Parts: sequence; C-alpha cells; structure tokens
Amino acid sequence: MRAVQLEKKHGAKAGERQTVAVCDIPLPSVRENMVLVKVLAAGLNRRDEWSAMGLYPGLVYKNATMGCDACGILVDPHSLEPLENTLYLLTPMRGWEKDPAGPEAALPGTSASAATNEFGGCGFGLLGATKQVVGAGTFCEYIAVDKSQLIPAPKHLSAVQCASLPCAVLTAFRALFTKGNVGKGANVLITGIGGGVAIFALQLAVAAGAHVFVTGGAEAKIEHAKRHGATGGALYRDPEWPAQIRAMLPKEHAWIDVVIDSAGGDIPAQSIRAGLRDGGRIVIYGMTAVPKTTIAMREVLKNVDVQGSTLGSANEFRASVRFVEQHRIVPDIDTVLPGLEHIEEGLSLLADAGKRSGGKVVMEIGHAGGAQNAKV
Repeated sequence: MRAVQLEKKHGAKAGERQTVAVCDIPLPSVRENMVLVKVLAAGLNRRDEWSAMGLYPGLVYKNATMGCDACGILVDPHSLEPLENTLYLLTPMRGWEKDPAGPEAALPGTSASAATNEFGGCGFGLLGATKQVVGAGTFCEYIAVDKSQLIPAPKHLSAVQCASLPCAVLTAFRALFTKGNVGKGANVLITGIGGGVAIFALQLAVAAGAHVFVTGGAEAKIEHAKRHGATGGALYRDPEWPAQIRAMLPKEHAWIDVVIDSAGGDIPAQSIRAGLRDGGRIVIYGMTAVPKTTIAMREVLKNVDVQGSTLGSANEFRASVRFVEQHRIVPDIDTVLPGLEHIEEGLSLLADAGKRSGGKVVMEIGHAGGAQNAKV
C-alpha cells in the first residue's frame, strides 16, 4: 500500500524541513481484536506541518506514517473487500480514555503509563509518526487498529467531511464544555478565528445556544465566521479590538463569560478589557502568536480562571461526535486534495493559513462504492 512517511533529512535540525515522501510499504498485520480499515479520507492539522519541520514532540523517523485524522470502512484483511457500508472515525490518540483532568498514561508510575497499545507502543500520544504509537498514522491506504478505537461516523456527513473532525472537533469540544463549561446564553469570545479548531469551537458553541464573538486577522475571516453564526468580530491587529468587542455585547448581558484562545501572549489582560466578567474563564488550547501568556495579580483579584486544554479523552471524542450528529453540524472544508501525492500542497496550505478565510484541508484517499456518503 501507499503511505505518506516522515524521514529524517540528512543534516536537518529541529525546525528545518525533514523529508516527507509517498512510499510503498507492506499492508499492516491484523492481530486478535484488531480490524483493517480502508482509509477513504484523512484530515490535515497544523501538527502535520510541525511534524514535517521536526518540531512535534516524540517524532520517529523510521516506518513513520504521518497523520492522525481519518475516516474509513472495514475491509477483509485477505481480500480487501468491504465488510459493511458503515463509515468509521478513528480515535486519534492512545493513552487517554476518560480522566477529565488529563491523560491517564501521562501519570508516572501508573499501570496506564506502561500499558501497551495495539501498535506495540505505550504512554499518551497521537497517531502520526510518534514514538507512543510506533510510527503508525492515517495518511495511508489501510490501517489496522483495535476495534475499540473506532466510532461510527455521523450519518449526515460524507467521508471527507468526517475526516476533518477528530483532532479539531475534540480539541474544540473539550475547551468549550469540559474546561469552559459553556452553556446556553453564554457570551463566548473565540480568538484567532479561521483555524480548524476555532471554526469548530464557533459551530459547537452556536449549536449549544451561546453567543459568539471573534477576533481574526482579516475581514474575510470575520465575515466567514459570521456566516457560521458569530454575532460579531474585530481585527486582532487593531490595538482597540478589546473595546470594539465590548461595544458589541448586548446591554442585558454586557460581559464575556468564556474566552477560547489559540494565541497566547497578553490575552488575559486584553480579555478583561474586552468585557470578561469577574470569575470568567480563559481556556487556552494553542500558542500561535506567543509561546507564553501573561497572568498578573489583576487576573487573580478578579477570580479569572486561566486554563490549559489540549486534545481530549476517548470519552470526550465519542461525546464530540455525538454532539456533531445530534446538531447536524457540517464541517467547514476549505480544500479537498485528490490523493496522497498532494501532501506537499496540503502542507503548504497549512503553512499559509493566513491566506485562507478558514476551513479544513482534507485528502481523499480511497473510494468505497456504495458506502454511506463515501464522497462529498
């Protein structure tokens, strides 16, 4: 089969481009309790770009298939013929089952930290060329996984749409609901709108009945967010954006309850200027602007909770997929690439995210005949 593999480029250091190549590799072996999945589509994430630059933690460069998001169907390991027409999503990580605080396998000295997954690795990690899953990833034609790691895909979505879900929708779901406790009627500020996680956070929050305000790097991104249900937005490059957001808040609820942030930096102080209430919550899932955030006594005295949030558990993943299906949320797809050989184009689109108004990049890999909504 074909797979996109990550290889160490001779002389390259972390932060320099490694080798990304479409290779012919053996079909994976299918052991007891495992199933063989024919990958129909695979979603790209910023972490794939970071992996290509050698910057993602825990990377391996031998038999290392990239990618953590995928949707596919079950096939017979011998004939490769479809066994059923159901689309499945793959759980994108191993080592985090249900603890709302964080991955069980990241706790030192516990049985979970040493538990071996179906790939022969252990600990908490994502699929996609990492040590914890012995290099297994989703940018390939077939992948063998434990059958417990599959979730039936939302029936209203195609395989391409489903492939955009796993990492991004899970990250957004946990940030909003597990950490941010967002509910109906809440005012939510989402910074850096346009990225996959931010767009999903917008869609999920609107579906939950919240009122969403956004910041973005371009008017096109703000207008794009409004089409997805945002009440209003401001350009984060404008130093007056906090006052602009504050002026948009309704008189009957003239404060922000929760901030979902991907930028870092001085967001706590800026959020208070934008109307974050005393006792409000700032949930940070990324640091795309600055690799630090500033917390002063000002935030402490206002009882502001500043929380970190990354990815989520398998339980939260199942809940996020149910939420998408219940509310018939349709992912925002920017680009569909017709095959693994377009991986470089996909990585370039991730690197140039500022030039796009938003939405996910997905590679269509296989075809499934009569499978449930196999194509867009």
